[in-house]
Amino acid sequence: KKMDIVVNDTNIFIDLYSIDLLADFFELPFHIHTVDFVLSEITEQNQVEAWAPFLSNGKLFVKKHSAPEVQQLYEFHLSCKGNVSIPDCAVWQYAQTNNYILLTSDRKLRNNAIATGVSVSGILFVFDKLIECNILSAKEAANKLENLARINNRLPKKEVSERILRWRK
Repeated sequence: KKMDIVVNDTNIFIDLYSIDLLADFFELPFHIHTVDFVLSEITEQNQVEAWAPFLSNGKLFVKKHSAPEVQQLYEFHLSCKGNVSIPDCAVWQYAQTNNYILLTSDRKLRNNAIATGVSVSGILFVFDKLIECNILSAKEAANKLENLARINNRLPKKEVSERILRWRK
């Protein structure tokens, strides 16, 4: 059975895209969801084109918000503490409502969502799963994570270096 997972923040998508792991990510045994607000943040033409196949083959499910749902979302957003964006609130609320795993690299979103009982994972979870499912070798994962760490300084440095060391053994 596939696990349900919500990909949040555009950051996770962009990170995977920037180290050429987007296609690998969609090979994972997950039902991958996002919301219309997140997708609308992806505006660079080459990135839009990179996502197109996963939208057309159904590997990426996009929750579209109706007018009443947008109204509810704005109310939810107003009630949120800690300066969380509308797209972040949209995936948080979607994950919470459906009891999905929220995938995010955003610390504010992570902490807020966890406080409301949402299961939250990050990019390192994705790397672990790519190895576990034999989509990447440990060595490939180490190289990709090293590349990502060079372009994304928000990653947890200790966990990143521990994994790289372990995967290179």
